[in-house]
Amino acid sequence: MSNEPTLAPGAPLAFRVRAGAARDHDTFKVEARALGAQQKEALLTEGDDGDIWRLTADEGPGMRGHDIAPFPLGYLIAGVTSDLYNRIRAVAADLGAAVNNVEISMSHRFGATGSFIQSTAISSSEAVELRIALSGDVDGPVARTVITEALATSLGVAFVREPLPESTFALYLNGRRRIVVGRPNSGAPDVVDPLLAHRSSPRPESASSRVDLIEKPGAVESGETQPTPLVSANKRFMTITGTGRTLANGEFLTETWINRPGMSHFLFRTDESASGAAPSGLGLLSTGIAFCYLTQLHRYIDAQKLEIHRPRLVQFTPFVGSGRRRAAAIDTHLFLNGEAPEDLHVRLLTIAADTCFMHAAAASSVAPDVAMTLNGERLA
Repeated sequence: MSNEPTLAPGAPLAFRVRAGAARDHDTFKVEARALGAQQKEALLTEGDDGDIWRLTADEGPGMRGHDIAPFPLGYLIAGVTSDLYNRIRAVAADLGAAVNNVEISMSHRFGATGSFIQSTAISSSEAVELRIALSGDVDGPVARTVITEALATSLGVAFVREPLPESTFALYLNGRRRIVVGRPNSGAPDVVDPLLAHRSSPRPESASSRVDLIEKPGAVESGETQPTPLVSANKRFMTITGTGRTLANGEFLTETWINRPGMSHFLFRTDESASGAAPSGLGLLSTGIAFCYLTQLHRYIDAQKLEIHRPRLVQFTPFVGSGRRRAAAIDTHLFLNGEAPEDLHVRLLTIAADTCFMHAAAASSVAPDVAMTLNGERLA
């Protein structure tokens, strides 16, 4: 696969392609494709007839990326913090609690063992921290109730705290569907290849479409970037960090980065209201899963110099039930074209699933370490 960048520096990293008829967050559909180098592009559809957003991802130089767009795990941090903010806002409104501002900091530690080259690598979700700060004319017991109920009902928090049902997969090789080996087969009917569904590049819905949904502010972690090893005798760890806060217009702004030298920061704006001026947190979380999976697939294809071209996928992330809803199984339809042996194509699906940090988070049970403050004072 080409190591030449496709995303143009300075071009919008996200925009709305189409405004939906209603904001329906029951199922998120992500159509994602690998571009040049480690860059990726996705169309996120929020519900059956919801908004459609074009989103992008890249990696830093340590992963042979060009650092133009956000790293996939940044979508995880932005998605979880925004969804948790959404629940805090909703619970506070139900209780009549005058919460004025919300700030949420999150860190997520991941691990990796084994050899990427020898196809024995496994990723793991290790630890999560949440620091939640409220301000407003509200007493401590009510503030604790707001945060506790929000944590219990946030689908973003549930994603890292509780294991989802096992993910399902479908595989299409050179235009034909094959049986998946090593992972549960999807029971869904065939879906349309994104290359056929979208024959031209996505465009903003209007000339006045927002260009500030995702931005690179220029902040960089101090130090020099080191290449990410493909083989290591010891378990490797990586921590993703971010801080989100409410904006005056009710939107939520999250700044996120990887805690490693030379890593760039990125900004995500989300909108949890019915107006949908920006993607929702759950929409970003769903997109990050697809981007993370494509990253691992691309890394293996590139490391092994395989004749496999233009990987793309269609992913469905449904949220079901009433009251305290939970995410159902992630259903991924992977499309591959190439001259490599068919059994290798089939194994690639499992290799990418084993090494994808987001799929590891979905399958794990990690209780977040939570700290809460109200108007600058620590809540017990």
